[in-house]
Amino acid sequence: MAKIDTSKISGFDEMSAEDKLNALLGYEFEQPAPDNTEATKLKTALSKANGEAAEYKRLLREKQTEAERAEADRQEAEKKLQEELAAYRTRERLSSYKANYMAAGYDAETAEALAKALPEGVPDDFFATQKSFLDKQKQTLLSEAINKQPGLSVGTPPSGSDAEKAEMDKFRRYIGLA
Repeated sequence: MAKIDTSKISGFDEMSAEDKLNALLGYEFEQPAPDNTEATKLKTALSKANGEAAEYKRLLREKQTEAERAEADRQEAEKKLQEELAAYRTRERLSSYKANYMAAGYDAETAEALAKALPEGVPDDFFATQKSFLDKQKQTLLSEAINKQPGLSVGTPPSGSDAEKAEMDKFRRYIGLA
């Protein structure tokens, strides 16, 4: 920890205790200049390396024949096309996985997150198996919910006299007496 050099405070030795305390509280430390020598060295080295690489590329271009230049340009264009194709395949794969997850019942955000987390090359039977598992889970939950409902009853079955009374009431309603 840095110590305060009291010799830099004028009249510090003759001050009272309260004045010394106030002087120390108001003392501001000098901030040393930041040491950027390492960062400067690295920036310089990077700049130099980039310059050398550009110079070597220019020299190589000068030494190449026209056919070699055309072949190098073709290879560079092919590499760019390969990168674009890989990006399109990745997007198509993620889109396909997301669609499969949504078909299994996931919402769009969850489906997208799962699609990004899933590795490449997952076969379609994975999604079919998962969908059948989720369907079985839904059926199980539905049957458990139905089994937990209170029992339904149709009332007491009619006895002999109740059945005759019900027939008689039905007949009276039919002829208009009831």
